[in-house]
Amino acid sequence: SAAGQVGGLLRISSALKPVRPLRSRSTGYFFSREFSKMSTEMVKFNRADGTEVPAYASASGPKGGLIVLQEWWGINDQIKATATDIAAKCGVRVVIPDLYRSKVAYEAAEAQHLMSGLDWPGALQDVKAAATWLKSQGCSKVGVVGFCMGGALSLGSAVHHPEIDACIAFYGWNDGLADVKEMKKPTQCHFGQKDEIKGFSDPEAAAKLEEKLKASGCPMEFYMYETQGHGFMNGTAWGKEMQKKLGRPEVEDATILLAMDRMKDFLAKHVLA
Repeated sequence: SAAGQVGGLLRISSALKPVRPLRSRSTGYFFSREFSKMSTEMVKFNRADGTEVPAYASASGPKGGLIVLQEWWGINDQIKATATDIAAKCGVRVVIPDLYRSKVAYEAAEAQHLMSGLDWPGALQDVKAAATWLKSQGCSKVGVVGFCMGGALSLGSAVHHPEIDACIAFYGWNDGLADVKEMKKPTQCHFGQKDEIKGFSDPEAAAKLEEKLKASGCPMEFYMYETQGHGFMNGTAWGKEMQKKLGRPEVEDATILLAMDRMKDFLAKHVLA
């Protein structure tokens, strides 16, 4: 079943305390102030089974594409800001498939409910359809990057789908989605040393993931951020406030920039080359 395939993902909520809804739409993201803001447009494409996938995409032009996969919150202003910042910084065309089909959570209980109801095999097919669409739009190579829930899906889709050329995963992994010992794609991973989500993104889980990726023989970069916890790329005003409400370490702008620089170099080698 889909639930069986995600195992530890469904236990995330046990590590989170309930928080009041934060409905601010402020986008005071430091990185977007440094680089030109980019807009996205709604696009639609179909999976192989005919299911329509709504998505947000940046403008065409770049020869490399990148699928950006949401955290368990859904497509909120945070993931849109992150995606457009990656597009501006790294010179790729980004597409954000709407895995929740327009549903967005603003607190942990809502997010848990949405994630536990996700069709995980279907989400992997959404990613495959996004890669096929980007290549049909002129992208010669396509990478995938995901955060939290999206990180797990990024690793799973890179193992399963030949349409994916490179994989970046931030603080999320579930062995039930795919055996990463079979990974053949260049892979870059980012985890926080103070991450509290056991079996999914805590240091022990990260170490197990790194060991399995090494066994796969895939080109790999693996980064641990000593002062950071789960969700450390959440740099909008909303994201920073939510991190504080969840009792996590303060988001560091310098860490986001460092991760972005590492991502840029990785994509230059494996998607834009």
